[in-house]
Amino acid sequence: MLKKMFSLFSLTSSQRQEIHREINLFEAMQAHAAWKKRLNDYVENRSSEELQPHQVGMDNRCVLGKWIHGPGKEHFGDEPLFRQLEEEHAKFHYHASKVVEAYQAGDKALTERLLSDNFSEQSRKTVNCLAKINAMVEGKELTQQQLVLQTV
Repeated sequence: MLKKMFSLFSLTSSQRQEIHREINLFEAMQAHAAWKKRLNDYVENRSSEELQPHQVGMDNRCVLGKWIHGPGKEHFGDEPLFRQLEEEHAKFHYHASKVVEAYQAGDKALTERLLSDNFSEQSRKTVNCLAKINAMVEGKELTQQQLVLQTV
């Protein structure tokens, strides 16, 4: 299946350079993976951030979201893997907003459950999808084992 998806992203050198100028997909993976710590710090009062659920839930405000809804869509808008990234990324922000919402409502049990279950699973899906797209943009293939390592 990865080989089939890989063939969809047959990019020229100039297309790759253009994408690299637009976004660093590896940094986007790191930023989205870091959200779990960010949310943990927030709910454990180790953060001075003032997160607002409606802002956290907006999937078009972060660097990746701006790229997905702009140049990324121009490059890959009809590709199934890109559409999957768009969907997973939107769900990522939705679940993050629900964690913040539960915390602000004072429901510690729900906050912990959402963070450890829904958000963690969605984070894994989003980062895996990003890893696949990054590998394809870089002209590489990821093995299933590499994808598993991406989420640890």
